[in-house]
Amino acid sequence: MFENNVTRRGFVTGAAAVAGLAGLSTVAPGLAGADPKIHDQHTEEEIRAAEAGVLALKTFQKIDGTPVYYWRSNRGNTTARNWQATDAFYDALVAWIRDLRSLSSAYGSISYIVSAGFYVNKTGQHGAGTAMDLDHIRWSGGNTISPLDQAHASGTASVRKRYLATEAVCRRRFRYVLDGWYNAAHADHIHSDFGGMPVRAVKSSEADTKFVQAVCNNFRGSGLVVDGVWGTKTTTAFNGLKSALGVTGDPHSSTSVWQGMLSKIATKGFANQNI
Repeated sequence: MFENNVTRRGFVTGAAAVAGLAGLSTVAPGLAGADPKIHDQHTEEEIRAAEAGVLALKTFQKIDGTPVYYWRSNRGNTTARNWQATDAFYDALVAWIRDLRSLSSAYGSISYIVSAGFYVNKTGQHGAGTAMDLDHIRWSGGNTISPLDQAHASGTASVRKRYLATEAVCRRRFRYVLDGWYNAAHADHIHSDFGGMPVRAVKSSEADTKFVQAVCNNFRGSGLVVDGVWGTKTTTAFNGLKSALGVTGDPHSSTSVWQGMLSKIATKGFANQNI
């Protein structure tokens, strides 16, 4: 049913998928320094509308074999749900979850993840089928991380490190990642999308800067104000972080250098180690 009934909206969304692929090697004009302005507090009704109304997107219940559940209307629910995204975004989700399995392998396999939405009938990246809101992850060894429970603000350092490790893995595959430090609207989930690819550490991005400041504070005790402004203190702390991780090259201009640095941050976070 989904593949055979292609609407005009489906055509536009398909074009967005092509644009998403093209964006892997080119930064979209005007997006290099801007953070997205989105509204991604999705209701059950909006997700149901997506299931009924979008016909040209890939439909999935699992990402590379891992179930994806929805808890916003029923905490702990393990009923299978149909989600939608573009083919290109789903491919990025597969790469993301394989990264996550590898970097968190000491926790065992990933039992399931919980999302607040992928395609949702709204404007922006969610409306294009190129965004994910991450609520919760459970590993077979019993470990969890729960942005839904505002884990970024946990009083336990190991939980905050695990949150940042999870976010670092998201940042390896998605350009814009908005977390609990970014603003109150994202206190209960981590948002990831394709906007403004490729991935790199952009000093003029509030979201990127707040992530770096939170990492420096939680792994190195840098004492930075998490204000999203990349000033001299953030530069000094970031350079110290790079040196401690043995990172060479420029994560501000090189995707591969930034991805490598994110992997090292994730490894330390999942192991509850300082840097």
